[in-house]
Amino acid sequence: MKGNHYSCLIFLQLLHIISAEMDTIGGNEYIRDGETIISSGEMFELGFFSPGNSKNRYLGIWYYKISQTVVWVANREIPLNNTSGVFKVSSQGSLLLLNGEGRDIWSSNSSVLVGNLHPVAQLLDNGNLVVRNESDIDHLNLIWQSFDHPCDHILPGMKFGKDLVSGRDIALSSWKSLDDPSPGLYVNWMDTNGYPQTFISRGSVIQYRFGPWNGLSFSGFPREMPNPFYTYEFVVNQKEVYFKWELINSSFRSRAYLSPQGHQARLNWVDPIQAWIQYAAITVDMCAQYGKCGPNGICDINKSPICSCIEGFEPLHPEEWNIANWSSGCQREKPLDCMNRDGFQKITGVTLPDSRKTWYNVSMSLAECKRECKRNCSCTAYANLDVRNGGSGCLLWFGNLMDIRDFEENQDLYIRIAMTESTGWSKKRKIILVLLTSVGVVLVGLTLAVLYAYKKKNSPRPGNLVQSLVDDI
Repeated sequence: MKGNHYSCLIFLQLLHIISAEMDTIGGNEYIRDGETIISSGEMFELGFFSPGNSKNRYLGIWYYKISQTVVWVANREIPLNNTSGVFKVSSQGSLLLLNGEGRDIWSSNSSVLVGNLHPVAQLLDNGNLVVRNESDIDHLNLIWQSFDHPCDHILPGMKFGKDLVSGRDIALSSWKSLDDPSPGLYVNWMDTNGYPQTFISRGSVIQYRFGPWNGLSFSGFPREMPNPFYTYEFVVNQKEVYFKWELINSSFRSRAYLSPQGHQARLNWVDPIQAWIQYAAITVDMCAQYGKCGPNGICDINKSPICSCIEGFEPLHPEEWNIANWSSGCQREKPLDCMNRDGFQKITGVTLPDSRKTWYNVSMSLAECKRECKRNCSCTAYANLDVRNGGSGCLLWFGNLMDIRDFEENQDLYIRIAMTESTGWSKKRKIILVLLTSVGVVLVGLTLAVLYAYKKKNSPRPGNLVQSLVDDI
């Protein structure tokens, strides 16, 4: 009986050791095609796969126990044409993918030259493949991580943005097709010129713009109010700029995905129906095309034509606008007068313009922001940087205002215009004219009434009263 008891204990200990190492491979271990490692909480799996109808083999990471959804590929540009691939960790800390002839076809290029290095590769429950020293169980000094080298997915916990120290962009690139994970036509990236914002481009041509972060969402993306699923973080400092989202419930499955067609959406897994459901997506219509209405134009998909000029502006080339070519945009009807006589008009519910030529301050109030813009002759518009809690911070634009569209969920923008065009001045002028007209009418009426009463009282012949009154006037 004792022997059986000890045998059970030894078996359980061995089982614990084996299960604890199912997510890790060490320096003397490797994975062949057909073998996998699984994260400790059984959320993700790493191994070899063939996408779609392709027979090529790739090393990738996908969700465990649900329909295969690949979120990261190692050798996306150099596939294996058979099942002879081997994955291992070098003694210097590099991940290596070898073909049947033992040649490297992919490497993480993460070798480090330090003593007492015992590197291991571990697949975490957030989908991150990390290389660390065996003793670094808290992941404090990672040698390499797949989250720094994403493919077409952003996962919770991943930073999306730019490392300003190394200059490395952490961006997404679409697959060529569902059968080919090599880099496709579209890239989703963050531009750090001016106030950071995100774009989707096709080659060197910008297709869509998400706009700057406003405290709740990117200006051109459907606003995601506080919810029970995610928390958001947007960080701008001297070392890095990034956006990150985290799951409140770690067992919940969610992903952001850039499709081969250049569309981005956030998808949530719904267990009862065993399917991915779209939670949020960028609006893809004619107004979503970057700069559709040109400089100083506004796009409204619910109007015909969809493009118009900001109030106080007119088409730069009317003949082009007449044939629905709006790309040249709009120009001011009257030039600005910088001697403190310019005004501002407020437009509501729009995406903020392209923020590459901007200046920002996180602590200013809206009133301070207005003063800052007014005293700078080059400032053409201003807005709150953060819309939460009534608004805070300051964002100033310089030059033409590009890529504005009507968007109900978005914020207010204050555009600089000549005082003669200023909405405030026009209203004041109208009020003054109405008041003067009203006063004049009242005075004339009172005068006639007084004269009428006087004549009626003093004239014995009522029939001559009207003629007498007219003569007096």
